[in-house]
Amino acid sequence: MGFFEGFVYPLVLGFSAVLALTGLVTLVWVRAHRVLKWVVTAAYVVALIEVLAIANALLGGGIPVVITLGYMLAAIALVPLLGIGRLGEPDAAAEDPDPNRPVLAPDQIARVDGAVAIIVAVAMAVVAWRIDVIFHGVQ
Repeated sequence: MGFFEGFVYPLVLGFSAVLALTGLVTLVWVRAHRVLKWVVTAAYVVALIEVLAIANALLGGGIPVVITLGYMLAAIALVPLLGIGRLGEPDAAAEDPDPNRPVLAPDQIARVDGAVAIIVAVAMAVVAWRIDVIFHGVQ
């Protein structure tokens, strides 16, 4: 639990700030979408570190398993939402025969990804905060 509080929690909060800022910049300046894609890749690494730290604490015992496991699953579930704008690309629309499926322009895809990055950044920070609160309650 000390590793989570001393390293993982600050890492997730700092990364959430970077992700939110990159998402905001992408909303304003579409060319930053390339940078956002790199930050999204880093989000997978940060989420993996967070999940491994939570799993380690769960294996150590003394933590409420059900709620901690729920937040761990939430940390995993948030990451695939990043880059959701790819669902509006022409290739993705070609795979789905639904005539009502939207095909987005590249600038629209970048803005969708930027907005989702901001939302996921807030959610990642909240999940890390809740895990930290749970760990503090155990001590």
